[in-house]
Amino acid sequence: MAKKFGKFLMFTAVAGAAAAGVYYYLQNKNSSYSDDLDDDDFDDFGDDLDNDTEKGDSKRNYVDLHLEKAETAASDAVDHLSDAAAAAADTAKTVVKDTVKDAVETAESKVEEFFDDDNDNSI
Repeated sequence: MAKKFGKFLMFTAVAGAAAAGVYYYLQNKNSSYSDDLDDDDFDDFGDDLDNDTEKGDSKRNYVDLHLEKAETAASDAVDHLSDAAAAAADTAKTVVKDTVKDAVETAESKVEEFFDDDNDNSI
C-alpha cells in the first residue's frame, strides 16, 4: 500500500513540475530578452581613475617596514613551535610506549590462560 502511494506521489510531483514548466514557457515565449539589455545604461568607471592620477594629488600614507622586527618575530615563532613539537613528540612517545606495554602484558596473560586451560582439560 505504501509503495503504491509513493509511486502516486512521485507521479503527481513530476506531472505538476511539467505543467508548471509548460505554463511558464507559454507565458514568456513572446517576450524578448535582448531588448531589455539594450536599454540599460552601463557606466564606464575607467575614466574616473584616469582623472585622479593626472592630478598628482596623492593622499596615500606609506608605512615603513621594519624587517629586523619581522625576522625576530619569525625566529621566535619558529623556536616556540619547535619546542612545542618536541614536547608533543615526547608526550606521544610516552603514551604509545605505555599503551604498547599494556597490550603486550594483556596478550601474554591471555595466551598463558589459553594454554593453561588447554593443559587442564587434557588430563
